[in-house]
Amino acid sequence: PSAPVLVARTGTTLWKAPTSPGAYRQLKELRAVGNHVLEEVWEGNLALKLHALLDSMKVKCTSTDVVHIGNAGESSAPIILWIGVMPTSLSGDDGVVMASKCWELLVQSNITDIDVEIRESVIIRPV
Repeated sequence: PSAPVLVARTGTTLWKAPTSPGAYRQLKELRAVGNHVLEEVWEGNLALKLHALLDSMKVKCTSTDVVHIGNAGESSAPIILWIGVMPTSLSGDDGVVMASKCWELLVQSNITDIDVEIRESVIIRPV
């Protein structure tokens, strides 16, 4: 399974650090979002605003996805605006600022039920 490095996130769910190097890590699942008000807003102009914001902050963005991310086997999972950035290109402090600004864009579009997570990722395109 993939284990991308989490750079920063918004939200109120408390993160619990592993208690030891060999501590069990909860497996996560990605799921499609389906019908959500974000679809219309995203295609309207939110995607353009988001990418303009990322560009203005000089973020080396590799991807933007909207997915449910939840614990494996659980029926419900929060909706996440999942932003990929090049490895080591964004510090945790800058990531928190970026995640907060992205969340503010969602709120300006009256979308308050989606959190933002920034992860390190590399996209390899087939030739």
